Amino acid sequence: MEDQEKILVIGASGALGLEIVKLLKQLEVPLRVLTNSSEGVSKLAPYSNDIWKVDASTKSPEIKNITKGVSTVISSLGKSISLFSPSVDSFYETDYAANKTILDDAVMNGVKRFVYVSIKGVDSGKDFNITKAHKMFEEELISSGLDYTILRPVGFYSGLNDLAIMAKRKVLPIVGDGDAKTNSIHHKDMAEVVVSYAKKGPKIIEIGGPKIHTRLEMAEMVKERFGATIIKVPKTVADIGAMIPNFLSGGTGDKLDYYTYITTNDMIGESRGSIVFKDYLKTLDLKELP
Repeated sequence: MEDQEKILVIGASGALGLEIVKLLKQLEVPLRVLTNSSEGVSKLAPYSNDIWKVDASTKSPEIKNITKGVSTVISSLGKSISLFSPSVDSFYETDYAANKTILDDAVMNGVKRFVYVSIKGVDSGKDFNITKAHKMFEEELISSGLDYTILRPVGFYSGLNDLAIMAKRKVLPIVGDGDAKTNSIHHKDMAEVVVSYAKKGPKIIEIGGPKIHTRLEMAEMVKERFGATIIKVPKTVADIGAMIPNFLSGGTGDKLDYYTYITTNDMIGESRGSIVFKDYLKTLDLKELP
């Protein structure tokens, strides 16, 4: 990669962020990375000696000038939408407030470019707390004056681990008939897309994986891999909630709202990558899932 100016990756220790960091390291790009946990520091240590450990959502004074000397910010910072991922922070705190803190610092320090991984559905017109937080930040970024690219992935294979987790409990609930289509993407393939736009790219683009499947087809693949009974449930949050055991994390209501939306509407983006869902399932070990 030409013009080796420093890039800051925030959300760097997450599944997508770590793959982005690995790729940039391979390209010998000077890196600064942000994580909010000691575990994250350990994950990132092999790839950067410029690691900041701070929670950007708190507006801590320690975050000031994190973008000083940086030409580009890449943000994969966002709250997990998995029904099984515990998190104290709200979608507003993680998806909007934390990113806004970094954006403000970037504007102050003359950063040239900001690449933001958002989420498909922000322009759906639906009032979901998940998409609302992303939309709010998108609007802040667009009006910031910085050069930017906003990527809206249709969904990640890792986000579909919920199906495998439910299969572990021998049930696979499918909303409606399961005929809504999607081309979710592996986070490694998505990382390559993100890095390809580090220097320049479209203003907004929706990204998907190499193959389009219906939700029922994906459930059938999970069933084939792990064994479970597929159950079609009515298209209502109340009915879905009644079908899922009471071992879900906080913020479940917001997640169920969005889950219902994405599983009953086509979620298709520009086809990228090469890793298909069936091959991804082969890498999963139920013993490692909750």
